Amino acid sequence: MNWKNAGKSVRRRIFLSNALMVSFTLLLFLALSLGTAIIYWESLEQQLLSSAETRIDPERLEEIIRDLTIRKNEFFLMFFADGALCIAGLLIVSQLFTGRLAAHIMKPLKALMDGAERIRKNDLTKEIEYAGDSEFETVCAAFNEMQRHILEEQEKNRKYEKARMDMIAGISHDLRTPLTAIRGTTKGLMDGVVSTPEQRQRFLETAYRRAGDMDRLLDQLMCLSKLETGNLPILALEADLAEFLDDYVEERRGLLRDAPVELKAEIEGRGIRAVFDPGQLRRILDNLLDNSMKYGEKNPLRITISLTQRKGTAWIRFADDGIGVPEEKLPYLFDRFYRVDESRSRKEGNGLGLSIVRYLAEAMGGSAEAENDGGLAVRIGLPVSEGKGGKADGSEKENPDRGRR
Repeated sequence: MNWKNAGKSVRRRIFLSNALMVSFTLLLFLALSLGTAIIYWESLEQQLLSSAETRIDPERLEEIIRDLTIRKNEFFLMFFADGALCIAGLLIVSQLFTGRLAAHIMKPLKALMDGAERIRKNDLTKEIEYAGDSEFETVCAAFNEMQRHILEEQEKNRKYEKARMDMIAGISHDLRTPLTAIRGTTKGLMDGVVSTPEQRQRFLETAYRRAGDMDRLLDQLMCLSKLETGNLPILALEADLAEFLDDYVEERRGLLRDAPVELKAEIEGRGIRAVFDPGQLRRILDNLLDNSMKYGEKNPLRITISLTQRKGTAWIRFADDGIGVPEEKLPYLFDRFYRVDESRSRKEGNGLGLSIVRYLAEAMGGSAEAENDGGLAVRIGLPVSEGKGGKADGSEKENPDRGRR
C-alpha cells in the first residue's frame, strides 16, 4: 500500500484537517478585519463630506471623493491580496509540518503493516522494534504479544497433532490386540479345537476379558471427548471421603483376588467430608489402578491409597512401589496422549488415563500432581466441605469407632 498516494491516507487527512482549521481561522479574521475597514472608510467619507460642504467648492469635493474611492479600492485590493498570500503561506507551512507529523506516525504504522505481512507469510520469528510515542509502543507491544501467542499456539498444535497421530497408532494397536485374541478364541471354538469344558470356559473367559479391554478403551475415548467439549456432567456431592475409599478398596480387592497386586488403604483422619462426584472419583481411581498395574513392573505390586486433610483440601495419595517415572518427565505425565518412554510405549496404553485423571480432578474443583516416592505417587486434591465433619482450617477429626486400615 502506498501511504502517500492513497486517497484516504492519514497524511491526507492530517493535511486537510490542518488546512481547513487554518483557513477557517484566517478567513474569519479577514472577515472581521474587512468589516472593520468598511465601517472605518464609510465613517471617514461621512466626515469628509460633512466638513467639505462648507469649506470646499463642488469641483474640489468631487476630486476628493474620486481620490478617496481610488484609495479605498486600492486598500481593499491590497487587503485581499495580503489575505490570499497569508493563506497560501499557511497552507505551505501546514504541508511541511503535516509531512513531518505524517512521517512520524507512518513509522510505527509501516512497522505494523510489515509485521502483518510477515504473519501472512507465516514468519513469526521477527518482532516489531519501535521506541517512540507511548501509544504506538503499546500497540506494537500488543502486536508482538499476539505474534508470540500465535507462535505458541502453532507449537502446541504441532505437538498435539504429533501426539494425536501417536494416539491413533496406539489405539489401533490396543484395539487390534484384544480383537485378535477374540477372533482366535472364537475361531478355536468354531473349529472344535476345544475338547474339554474347562478349555471351553477358559476360551470364553479370555474372549470376555478382551472384549472388556476394548470397552474400557472406547469408554476412555468417549470420556475424554465429553470433557473437552464440556458435555460430561459433574455431580458435586458432599460425602464422607474415608468411607468412599474404604468401600472402593474392598470392592477392588475382590476383583483383584487373582492378580499380583496388593491393595490397601491408610486413612489418617476419619470424618473428612469433601465435595466430589462419586462416579467420576471412581473413574479416577480406576485409571490410576490400571496405570500402576500396566507400568509398575513389579510382582507383586503394592498399592497404597491414603487420605489426609490440609488447609481446606482433602488429599488422596495413590502410590505404588513400582519403577516410578524419570524426574524430567513428571511434568508431562498428565498431558494428553503422553507416554513416558519406549519401554512403556511397548505396553498396551494410549496416554489417556492420567490425562483424564487431571481433567476430572479439575472439573470437581480440585487438582492432580505426581511425584516419585519409592515408586509413582499421584495426589488428588479435592475441596473439603465446610459443613459438619470437614473443617477448612486443616484440622482432622478422628472417628473412634473406626480404626486405621
